Amino acid sequence: MSSILPLLNIVFPVMAVIGVGFFYGRWKKIEPRVLAELVLFLLAPAVVFDALARQQIHWEELAKTGVISILIHIIPAAVALAVKRAAGLTQRPFVPSVMLMNSVSLPYPLALLAFGEEGLAYVVLLSIPNIFISFTLGIMAYGGGASVKEPLKMPALYAAVAGIVIALAAIPVPKFILRFSHLTGRGMFPVELFTLGYRLRSIRASDFKISLSVAALRFGLGFVLAWALSEAFALTGASRAALFLMSCSPPAVLNYIFAERYCEEGSLAASIVFTGTALSLITIPLLLLYLGVS
Repeated sequence: MSSILPLLNIVFPVMAVIGVGFFYGRWKKIEPRVLAELVLFLLAPAVVFDALARQQIHWEELAKTGVISILIHIIPAAVALAVKRAAGLTQRPFVPSVMLMNSVSLPYPLALLAFGEEGLAYVVLLSIPNIFISFTLGIMAYGGGASVKEPLKMPALYAAVAGIVIALAAIPVPKFILRFSHLTGRGMFPVELFTLGYRLRSIRASDFKISLSVAALRFGLGFVLAWALSEAFALTGASRAALFLMSCSPPAVLNYIFAERYCEEGSLAASIVFTGTALSLITIPLLLLYLGVS
């Protein structure tokens, strides 16, 4: 029981903010697209820069974790695409929701709580390719050919490049800039979760079959890949744990943000994200137990 309480301290606030957004939507009406724009163009770049600029990164570790991170994104996407075509599905969020996992708001605090600063450092390294994949392939998957140039308009890409350069070169950053990025970036999580909860009002019961299918692929493929890659790269300790925490994360809230902005399938994406996040209340304790956390 004592090992579950720290987990609840992390997961419960996430679900509570989603609930606030849901019930607020029954009281007042807002335009969720405005909040989606706020996340994409201000809050996400701030949290990306803040997370990277505070790290000390070495080229060798960056290259190794980069390859691993790309594999845990691309392989599930390829499998999901094959499943989508075989099943004759037309829903656009299906493939990217399997590809894009929650790379920050769950694995970051979980790694820090369970494995300390070393675990957090490895998760941050693994999340770097996620930034580029989310704002390139992720946007293209939701917007089709019309959004090929859209990633170049995303400030998060440039924030990631700046953060990596600063971390690799150990460039000192003025404290007032880091405080600004930290303060602004912290707003991303409640805003995106609130927006998700607000959009859940329009979830259709027919969406849950797709949502459960995506969750099964996300968690199942994530675990298998984490095990296979940890064996192939001989990962141990905190690096192995970080890989499992990242690879087995539920679909990212950005899936909803992108769906709301680019393809008008926000209600389905919201259902997918909510279902995956809810199921993580079961999968995360099991994963921590597998990793030997007590």
